[in-house]
Amino acid sequence: MTQALGATPAEAVGLCFICRWKRPTTSRRGSAFFRCARAETDARFVRYPPLPVHSCAGYEAAMFFVVLVHYTAPLAAVDAIRPAHVAHLERYAREGVFHAWARRDPPTGGVLVAAAPDRATLDAIVADDPYVQAGVARAEIVEFTAANVRGALRT
Repeated sequence: MTQALGATPAEAVGLCFICRWKRPTTSRRGSAFFRCARAETDARFVRYPPLPVHSCAGYEAAMFFVVLVHYTAPLAAVDAIRPAHVAHLERYAREGVFHAWARRDPPTGGVLVAAAPDRATLDAIVADDPYVQAGVARAEIVEFTAANVRGALRT
């Protein structure tokens, strides 16, 4: 994905950024690519469409989620793993999964806003989070239908 100077990832990618058919991949060099899963079964769709995509007959909005992170260990143990956790969030932000996140105040956990093709995909991404892997936090995933969307998530 090449990103225009000053463009957000959502602007650089277009509709694919939050399409349920998007399958992000990252190269060994760290570049993100967006493959259309519809192309696997329907020849009308391009496997790797030129970006940004502004119009697509196959577009379907991804499912939206709020992930509530609950710390299960002392803050010092959580903070020791925080750099790996943030790198995990940044990776999936580049792939269009995580759109916003913050630590709660007081610091008892965090909140993430996510878009994914389905719950199973997000479950796997969250299970791979360094916080969860290290046992310093557990995640609660809340699915919601986004009836009023603004900003970069709006299509």
